[in-house]
Amino acid sequence: MFSREDGRDDFWHFGRDLDPAFPCAEAWDCVSRYIYAALQGGSIMHGWTNDERVMIACCNDGTRPAVFKIERIDLPETEAEAAWLAEQDFSNSAEDAYTGA
Repeated sequence: MFSREDGRDDFWHFGRDLDPAFPCAEAWDCVSRYIYAALQGGSIMHGWTNDERVMIACCNDGTRPAVFKIERIDLPETEAEAAWLAEQDFSNSAEDAYTGA
């Protein structure tokens, strides 16, 4: 679990301080942009998955790929944030899906 809070920003330490440590630099390179988006509160894959807070990604090692489920977990810090989160719909429908057209 990556965190971004006062005095701690796991993203900038490449996950090496986590327990267990992040597996390798190549895998980090493939998933870091999605983790950064999630830590900033952004949509990881709007229009590509059923829930825009969740994504499946994998590293580019074709013989030993590692697959990652990345999920943004929102922890409200105030009652106002909790109320805002309760009103949000993070789901994507087939009509929302990106088709390249």
